[in-house]
Amino acid sequence: MITTWRQRGMAIVAMLTGLIIMVGVVFGSANTAYAATLTPADERYHVMFPYNDMEYYVGVAGLDASGNKYYCIEAGKLSDYVIGPTTVLASDENARRMAWILDRYRDTDAATHAAIGIIVQDHFGRDRDEWARQMAVIQGRYPEIVAKAARIWDQSAGKTPAGTTVERTDAEALRSGSISVKVVNRDGDAIAGVPFTVTLQGPARFIQGGNTFSGVSTSAGSSIAWEATGAGEVTVNTTYEYGRMHVMDSTQDMLAFDSMASAGGSSSTFQVRKDFVPSVSTQVSDKVLDAASPVFDDVTSGVGDEGSHWVPGLKLQARGYYFDGLGKDDLGKVIAPNARESADAFLARLASSGYEPSAYGKASFTSVGQRVRVRAMAKPDGDAAYLTPKTGGFGTWVWVFRRSEQSKRAQEYLTGDWVSPFMEASESNVGRGKVEVMSTVTEHSADIGAELSDTITVSGFPADHGQFMGDETYGFAADQPYATVSVWWSGDPDNPSNDEAYKPSGGEVPTEDDNHRLLATWEIPAMNGTFKIGAGALDAHGAPMHLTAERHGWYVFVWRFEGDDRVSPASSRYDDAWERVRVLPPCESEKPCEPEKPETPPAPAEATTPNTRPSLPVTGGDVSLASVLAVSALAIGAILSIVVRWRRCYGRSKHWTMRWPIR
Repeated sequence: MITTWRQRGMAIVAMLTGLIIMVGVVFGSANTAYAATLTPADERYHVMFPYNDMEYYVGVAGLDASGNKYYCIEAGKLSDYVIGPTTVLASDENARRMAWILDRYRDTDAATHAAIGIIVQDHFGRDRDEWARQMAVIQGRYPEIVAKAARIWDQSAGKTPAGTTVERTDAEALRSGSISVKVVNRDGDAIAGVPFTVTLQGPARFIQGGNTFSGVSTSAGSSIAWEATGAGEVTVNTTYEYGRMHVMDSTQDMLAFDSMASAGGSSSTFQVRKDFVPSVSTQVSDKVLDAASPVFDDVTSGVGDEGSHWVPGLKLQARGYYFDGLGKDDLGKVIAPNARESADAFLARLASSGYEPSAYGKASFTSVGQRVRVRAMAKPDGDAAYLTPKTGGFGTWVWVFRRSEQSKRAQEYLTGDWVSPFMEASESNVGRGKVEVMSTVTEHSADIGAELSDTITVSGFPADHGQFMGDETYGFAADQPYATVSVWWSGDPDNPSNDEAYKPSGGEVPTEDDNHRLLATWEIPAMNGTFKIGAGALDAHGAPMHLTAERHGWYVFVWRFEGDDRVSPASSRYDDAWERVRVLPPCESEKPCEPEKPETPPAPAEATTPNTRPSLPVTGGDVSLASVLAVSALAIGAILSIVVRWRRCYGRSKHWTMRWPIR
């Protein structure tokens, strides 16, 4: 700038010129306001240097009312300090670096302002040739300021923001986490000190509240914690601030810091979900159970869909409902809950179809993958264990998570109930029914050569037993269609008087030897009903059944069922008095045979269960009236048999030929 008093003449001319202009303005238009001017800068803001026999300065030329500092960009021109119109410079890299310098060194010393003035002319000056000549003088007079200008310009490299980066880190699945925001330069390096703002759009918020966060960048990045408020897509938008400059159009164009502007940075989109759907997977501990057995279910916690994540440590309680007495036609008829159907509504729907729970269970879980063995109880929350009924039938579990039964904290993460389907294969088992057998031989005493027969009444089989062909999906085997009836002989083949030593005893059939023989085995249908054995009755395959007493001794009919998945093994007892016939030897003496005392069969009793053989059912009748009648008939038959034997023997000695058959 030209400032020497030796040019007073020029100053006077300039003043006169200014006076003429001012007069023209005043008298030319009464409505035109007085033009605002900059305050000329003093020695605190620039340094002087001689040039072309005049004193110039480099640094701040003037200050506006807001304290913004203006630097000349037209070397060699005069300035009237009048504030003219301004134009914001395009935001390129140099402009942002210059803005950073002007903002960084707003308040500094004269030498630094002079260095900034050099930078302004170097990068934004309009008269490059004139500036080069002035710069040669400055370099010679203030080499340290020139060097400082170079250092400040280099310092601005990498300090100007060019964008942002956003990284999301989950702290708890899709439920909460943090967003790391960095403001970066054009090389992608994080820079500090840049104001930025992050905004969440969607079902999420920042931990400190709200969906907007503002801060100042750091070189390590800024981490802001967030949490989901629902489920859906969340978009993270960022902005950052950068400095702008403007050029003032005047007799001497000048450059100054304008303002901080906002630019859009990176954005990111991700899915969040606060709620989750708990579930369980189960496997019945035993697929086949005998009557009066406890029922156990192995229950493992899980989640109901791919996007669900169990809240760590959150305790939830599940309840189980066990249904028994189901038929073979129920297999495969899976009933699934409807969308958003509550547990109570689903159970009510099952009840309307005739399915009511018979037992109950419960289990608690705090995470995925926990396994609990649950025992079925007779009542909800009860202490008495449930035992399978002797009637048998298929059974299945239904498990539920009720939102209303969980803690208040847990309810925040559940949107409704979860219910497992009815009749899932892994949830289903079968209870085996218990068969009862009542039987009696036609005659409890007979002669050699007599045909022996038995009448057997069976109950306890499923009504459709023999029709179930099995189910591979559920893992159940087909019904065994046949039971067997075997006839055993015991006695002393060489000494009839010693037959008593081999009188049938014990519940199980003996091992064959000289004193124990298996005489016959027939198959009959394994089903409920009354069956005639022997005397020409047909077996299960249509063949007649016959058995003749060929020697003295004991003859026992034994009914047996080996068992299947729906019915437990069962057998009549070997020592059942109602099932045996005593065959006596013919009398050889001319004296009457000693009449045998009639034997009253013992009252039938519940069979014991050996360790290695199936339990035996009650045989011989549980009906007291039938027992009395049968005992009476047996006694009368024994007496008549003695009379017949006496007559028969007497007839042999007296040459009688009359025989009295027993019906």
